[in-house]
Amino acid sequence: MNRRIFIKNTAAAALLPYVLNTLAACGTGGAKKGKPILVLIQLVGGNDGLNTLIPLDNYSKLRDARPNLIIPENKILPIKGQTNLGLHPAMPEIQEMFSNNQIGFIQGVGYENPSYSHFRSSDIWLTGSEANKVLYTGWMARYLETKFKNYPTGFPSATQPHPPAIKIGDTGTYLFQGGAMDMSIVIDPNMAFEAPEVDAEEKEMLTMAGREIKTIREILLQTERYSSVIKAGLAGEMNHSNLYPKQGENSLADQLKVVAKLIKNGMDTSVYLVDLKGFDTHDAQADPSNPTQGTHADLLKKLSQAVNCFWDDIVAIGREDDVMGITFSEFGRRIMSNSGNGTDHGSSQPIIYFGNAVRNPIIGHNPVIPNNLSHTDNLEMQYDYRAVFSSMLKSWLGCPPDVLKAVFGQEFPEILHL
Repeated sequence: MNRRIFIKNTAAAALLPYVLNTLAACGTGGAKKGKPILVLIQLVGGNDGLNTLIPLDNYSKLRDARPNLIIPENKILPIKGQTNLGLHPAMPEIQEMFSNNQIGFIQGVGYENPSYSHFRSSDIWLTGSEANKVLYTGWMARYLETKFKNYPTGFPSATQPHPPAIKIGDTGTYLFQGGAMDMSIVIDPNMAFEAPEVDAEEKEMLTMAGREIKTIREILLQTERYSSVIKAGLAGEMNHSNLYPKQGENSLADQLKVVAKLIKNGMDTSVYLVDLKGFDTHDAQADPSNPTQGTHADLLKKLSQAVNCFWDDIVAIGREDDVMGITFSEFGRRIMSNSGNGTDHGSSQPIIYFGNAVRNPIIGHNPVIPNNLSHTDNLEMQYDYRAVFSSMLKSWLGCPPDVLKAVFGQEFPEILHL
C-alpha cells in the first residue's frame, strides 16, 4: 500500500494506538525476576457485586429485594475464615485461591455523586477524576509519564526498550492516554499482524486535519519502533497451563494468556490492561428457573477461570512474587432487581485483587441493605476508587507520595499494604 494512502486511510484511528497481534510474530526472550507488574482487569458494563460477593448477614433482606436473582443459600460458596460472606457458585477457582491467600476483596468501592452513564463513569474510573470534573489523560498515564519523561521523544531507548504499558484487546483506552500521546501498545489476539509502513519525513498541512494525521503518524511510528520487542515477546515458546479453555471460549483467558507469554518471554512492561465485556445485565441476568445459571453466572465463571489459569501460568514461570492483579468496573448495580429479571446501574462495588502479596483478605465491611427498599436505593461507598488505585501505585509499583498527589490531585489514605 502507498504510504501516503495508508496514513490517510487511518484517520478514523486518530486517538488509538496501532493494533499489534499475537499470531504471526517471531523472536525469543527470557523471563526476568524482581520488577513488579500490575495487571488490571476491566469488567465492562457494571458488575453486580451483590451476586458476586454475597453478604450472608443480609441474606434475608437481599432475598426480598431480588427474589428472581438470589442465589439459594445452600449453593453459595463458603469463603475460608468468613461466616458472613460467600461467593457466587460460578467462582470455585476464586474460592480456592482465597483459601491459598492469593485473593483479596475490597468492599464498597466507588466515588461521590456517581454517574450512572457507562461512558461517563468509565471515563471517571480511567482518568481518575471526580464526578464533576473532566480530565483528558488517564491516571496511569500520568504516573507513567513520571517514569518515561518526555515520552515519546527518545523512546524506545537502550535502557527502556519496552513499551510503558500494554492493552490487550481491540481498542485503546483513556487509562493510558498521556498529555502528548498514548502510553500503550494495543495487542489484539484475534487479528493478523501487519507492521505499519510510515514515512517519518512526510509533512502534513498546518490544518486541523493535518494535526490529526500527524497524531496518527506519531502513534504508528512509535508502534513501529516497539514492534521488534513485541514480536520477540509474542513469538517465544511457552508451555501454558493446561487449565486454559480452548481459544475463543473465554476472551479474558485468551487475553491473560498473552500477558503471561509476554512476561515469560522477557517483556519489561510494568502495566497491562485486559477486559471482559457483557456485565450490563439489565435483562436476563439469571435463569428464572435456576438463578445459579445465566448471563452473570457465565461471566463470573469466565472471570474465575481466567484468573486461575493465568495465575497457574505465572507460578509456572516463577513470577508469582512479581505480579499483582486487580479488577474494576464502571459501577455496581442496584440492590433491588428489576422487572426484566436483571439489575439496573448502581453505585459502589466490591473489587477483587490477587497475588502472593495479598495481606488483608477482606477490606471493608459487608454492604448494608436498608429497610423499606425502593428501586432507587444504592449501596454505600466505603472507599474512593482513587484511594484503591493510589494505594496500589504506592504499595506495589513504588510510586512516591508527591507523585501520587500529582497523579490524583489530592492525597488518599493507603488502603493496601502489599
